[in-house]
Amino acid sequence: MVRKKNRWLLVQFDFESDILSSCANLRETERSAAAASSSSSGKKRKPPPPQASGGGDACDAAAQSIRQVTGTDIYRALRDSIVQNFGHVSAALADVQVRLYDPRMRLAVVKTTRDGYPIVRSSLAVMTQVNQGGDALRVVASTISVSGSARTARNAAWGEIQKRFGMDVGLLKKQSGNEPWTKKTRIALEKALQELEERLDKFDSSC
Repeated sequence: MVRKKNRWLLVQFDFESDILSSCANLRETERSAAAASSSSSGKKRKPPPPQASGGGDACDAAAQSIRQVTGTDIYRALRDSIVQNFGHVSAALADVQVRLYDPRMRLAVVKTTRDGYPIVRSSLAVMTQVNQGGDALRVVASTISVSGSARTARNAAWGEIQKRFGMDVGLLKKQSGNEPWTKKTRIALEKALQELEERLDKFDSSC
């Protein structure tokens, strides 16, 4: 009896509204840094005009739809991409399963066969949207790691989550500066630790 060999893919999903928000935050940071440097040099410079933030309601609606995306929505979008690019036979042979999707981290664990892995990874690379309810959300899917067992897939997911947790803690430290952490900061850190533990448990039980 030949054992069926599988592959586990850890996939990051970046939605269009997330990317635009990150770019806006980066522009705001650069604008603040430029204003600070000009004030320190003694030269008065007229700050650049702020970007118009039209469509705020649309952005809020998109953010709400993104938070409601589930593993089933990811599975349907991925299967549609496989069928469109490789046909129904390849979709059946790939035997795709979305074992877990974390809507906050935008991480998913996708299980497939060893032979179907190249098809699934290629289909993820060309996948452009995820349908949630009546909304079509534009997305970019990036494969972070490929594992040959559930244990290594779990470890890869744990490592990615812990890395992002470290980034969040670094942001809290940067916001507090050299001053001792306030009660509000400690509460935020405790909440983040609790969420970290819950996410690790989910990936541990789902991989």
